[in-house]
Amino acid sequence: MASVLSSSQCQFCSRDSKYTCPRCNAPYCSSACYKHQDHAQCSEGFYRSMVEQELRDGTVSEESRKKMMEILQRVNTGALALEEAQEEPLDSDDDDDEEELAQRMAGVDLSNSDAVWKNLTEEERQEFQDLIKTGNFQDLIPPWTPWWEQEVPQVQEVATSGSSTPTYALSCPAILDVPLLSDIQKLSPSPCIPFNILNVLAAYAWTVRLFNGDHQESSQDATEALFVLSSVLASNANFEEASLAVESPKMEAQNHLWLMESEEFSSMIKRDVWKILKGPTSCDKTFYVRAALSEIHVLLSTCKVSLTKKKKCGKRQGILPTKLLQDDNQVELKLTTLPAVKLALKKVEFLLSFVKEYSSILANMSPS
Repeated sequence: MASVLSSSQCQFCSRDSKYTCPRCNAPYCSSACYKHQDHAQCSEGFYRSMVEQELRDGTVSEESRKKMMEILQRVNTGALALEEAQEEPLDSDDDDDEEELAQRMAGVDLSNSDAVWKNLTEEERQEFQDLIKTGNFQDLIPPWTPWWEQEVPQVQEVATSGSSTPTYALSCPAILDVPLLSDIQKLSPSPCIPFNILNVLAAYAWTVRLFNGDHQESSQDATEALFVLSSVLASNANFEEASLAVESPKMEAQNHLWLMESEEFSSMIKRDVWKILKGPTSCDKTFYVRAALSEIHVLLSTCKVSLTKKKKCGKRQGILPTKLLQDDNQVELKLTTLPAVKLALKKVEFLLSFVKEYSSILANMSPS
């Protein structure tokens, strides 16, 4: 659980401080005070570095390339400035600008950030930098919609081929096939396991939303986030209450600035956990739980491969040019080691085996 770093008075208000800025050592009591204008030198640099980090790490997927092209087009047309003003329609020259940009980038590998940077005009480079500095870059990235928020019809269609796969499963991560828990151990499972699963689900929801759905492309950093947020995966922690298990990631995030989010975000994560626990239908309540754990397994497996090949691959490449990046802005992998990832993989497989055999226990925990 998170620990109190300082008991002195907050430098930005009259309340007692709980945390200390790792850059300037200023004591503060909340994320609001951390973002105080008197602390802008640290806070603005931190949030800018997080945007850069999110865009930098991992292999750039086709979806990420599409996002990058959309961002470049909107920068080229000045779309953000118009949206922030009066949401006026773009003029007729904007189509020509987008076509010209598309032609200019036609032969460029969009996963090579430096090559993209070289093909931008000075005006585009300046606006791109301004967006990062002001924190408005995030506004250009299309929001990610979690798969557990899909609308599931009460009546499910069955494929004509005879397959019994429900339609909602097509939008979810593939389920990992595991043996029953009784096939791999003779002892009765601990009563803490259902609560431990809630802790892992809360950490998972926090991580995937933080990475805006691009967690698989940034497997090492996403795994580090998962380990920081879930003491069940990172250590041998056990929980005996549902509320504590779900609240724990929020508490852990408070001492890691790159993971800190608003109270609204934290409340959304709680709702996410109960949506996942509730499942798509009353007849298949644990499907979302198994899908979430299965995707965690994929993330950890990807991270394992990445760590194994780390020495061969060298420094990770992203979609932001190297001249905008700073080495000291990288997320330090303190918990994400190869042995830790291998152990976490076995834990996730164990939890999946538990859900497979004791689904009724989790189903009874879910909201009606």
